[in-house]
Amino acid sequence: MAEEEWPLYYWKARWFKPLEKEEFIVYLMPDGDFLGFKHIMGEDALGAAISQDEANLIAERFLIQYAGWDASKWEQVEAASETRSGGRIDHSFAWKSRAFSAGESELRYNLVVQGDQVGYIDYWIKVPEAFIRQYAAERNQAGILSMVAYFFGFLGFAIAGLFGIVLIRPDGKQALWPALLAGFISLAATLNLISLSPLSYDTTQDYTLFWALTILGTIFSAFFSFAFVFYAWISAQALSKLVWPRQDRILQRGDERWLSFSRSAWRGLMFGGVQMGYMVSFYLLTSKYLGWWSPVRADYSDLFATPFPFLYAFDVGLSAALIEELFFRMVGISLFLWIFRKKLTWLAVLIPGALWAFAHSGYVTYPIYVRGVELIPVAILLGLVFLKFDLLTAIISHFTYNVMIVGVILLRSSEPYYYRSGLIVVFTLALPLLPGLIWKLKRFFSKKSPLPDSLFFSPAVDDDVPKLSALLVKADWDVLLKQINRTTLCLHAGDELIGFVTGFEDEQNFAILDGVYITPKWRRQYWGATLVNVFSESMQSAEEAEVRAILLKEEKNPVSFFYNQLWNTRAQILVAEEYPVFVPMVKKGWYTFLKSLRKKKTPEIEQEIPRDIL
Repeated sequence: MAEEEWPLYYWKARWFKPLEKEEFIVYLMPDGDFLGFKHIMGEDALGAAISQDEANLIAERFLIQYAGWDASKWEQVEAASETRSGGRIDHSFAWKSRAFSAGESELRYNLVVQGDQVGYIDYWIKVPEAFIRQYAAERNQAGILSMVAYFFGFLGFAIAGLFGIVLIRPDGKQALWPALLAGFISLAATLNLISLSPLSYDTTQDYTLFWALTILGTIFSAFFSFAFVFYAWISAQALSKLVWPRQDRILQRGDERWLSFSRSAWRGLMFGGVQMGYMVSFYLLTSKYLGWWSPVRADYSDLFATPFPFLYAFDVGLSAALIEELFFRMVGISLFLWIFRKKLTWLAVLIPGALWAFAHSGYVTYPIYVRGVELIPVAILLGLVFLKFDLLTAIISHFTYNVMIVGVILLRSSEPYYYRSGLIVVFTLALPLLPGLIWKLKRFFSKKSPLPDSLFFSPAVDDDVPKLSALLVKADWDVLLKQINRTTLCLHAGDELIGFVTGFEDEQNFAILDGVYITPKWRRQYWGATLVNVFSESMQSAEEAEVRAILLKEEKNPVSFFYNQLWNTRAQILVAEEYPVFVPMVKKGWYTFLKSLRKKKTPEIEQEIPRDIL
């Protein structure tokens, strides 16, 4: 390719005046050599009316002077003339290379003399018509395959995620930060590309309006990335609760969460390297033995014309990694594990994985299904990584692969600025390792003892009263522990009391849960959910009809807590203060949940609810 100077990559520069027809475009080879030129002018623009032979001589002199053209290596294949409305005669010529070796295609120079001056020159590869028709048919088939996979994948899992959100009502605070990060990176990358916007400007459009629409499009693009990641995150969190009600499958919670974050990032980097090695091996083998291929793509070449090329890598990598892993891995696998009642794990991994793989069929490959075949093993790997570790490991792996696709282009450049930009991409991949290192150093220098692993439950006794009274909860524990119909369970970490759950049996034989508390340093580790679960099991084993918790409507956090534990609203109670109270009730099994959704209205009951127990 280098010896024959194929015009695969080039610089493009444009000069124009808003609302004027005339403009100039120049094309240069990557090393700066002249490649092509275009002078756009009106049909009625004035110009000379010379003969075709005179125009041909002007064309050849231009090629020799500016393109280093050797007439002996080229054969003229076309010559035509056309008289314009203003009296100017334009002459078109075409030459093909005698040495070009790419099958039945031709390496050509096309040149137009507008009047007596060169107004257009193009150096290009002419592809046979038969290939174009076959290629178009294959691309249509690939587009249908990709569209079907996207439809059942993205749309199907988005609807499933909405079902999870309605059912679980997750807290969106955790989703806010990754969504803001995706939106910020999208905004920065789009602003980085904004200097290229004039290349697409239509000179018939008002220039101020063009820039206003460009800026609005930039803001909308960033907001769309934010909203899409936010929705994908909360829907994934919600649906995963149906399978793992007391686990956070994105990242482990607890005191060591930053250490877990860095461990997941390290694993993700390693699996990302495995993906890259696998992809290279796949095409080396399949191209040699099966004739499959995936051509070199130039989709990311615009990054070389931006002030900060590395931003394009982050934009390409982050949003795709977050959205695809949240939908196809976490939502998809959770959905099918829930449907299969936690059985047929291999099928729960394979179905969303296959949809994800064939959704990439829009990439140019031969045959059209190659990309899907290539990515199914990757999908299985990422699915198993998610189940074995957490989703963050799969996200970092996906992100590493996507980012390095662009990073390698920069690293292979001989231009120092581009090479340094590639190094920034590589070094950024190491940043997620820092939180765990900082956590380790802080733990080492503060000599803070680790949290104990031996946690156990026990019924509250009189000896626990001082520790219960020391908690940030107002309660008369001496009186509460003496109530015959009350059950109170304590959670201990060694000698430390870190939480409790308490409730009583009412006159209607219902178990009423009216207090659950976890000390701050042990929160967000599902110990509150575990306490509630242990209490529910102990009360149900005593043949209570059901377990209830009575909550005021404005108690947002407790309501969200019970919805996350798959409790269902049984009744809305109208109390004297004239605001509604909800009564969540323990429910088990997805079939029971589906049946409960058929209820159109929760019953309303007038009754006084005591709120001064705890």
